[in-house]
Amino acid sequence: MRRTILILNLVMQPQLLLCAEAPARSVKELKGFYVANCAKCHGADGSARSPQGKLLPGTDFTDNLNMAKKSDAMMVKTIRKGIFFGVVMHPFKKRITEAEALVLVREVLRKAEKGKVIAP
Repeated sequence: MRRTILILNLVMQPQLLLCAEAPARSVKELKGFYVANCAKCHGADGSARSPQGKLLPGTDFTDNLNMAKKSDAMMVKTIRKGIFFGVVMHPFKKRITEAEALVLVREVLRKAEKGKVIAP
């Protein structure tokens, strides 16, 4: 009986290690994620005034009235799943965890100011 339990523990241990989630990224790292993945369409300051943002009507994160209509959960879902099957906005589900996306929304996107570049 003890051997069976010991063997099961040894067999299950590597799987537990694989399931362990990597530590969440810092706000600075998430700002870098924004610059690398989001600024092209949403603009360096989040105002969606980049050429791509104007073409695709990207969300203006500096517009407080517009942002008040969007819940954090809805924005996290959009970041992770994309828009229109990934055609309008690519999904980032494989590149950012739900917890990290929530921090990105609360600490970066909701604090964006027109004319102030989002940078790490």
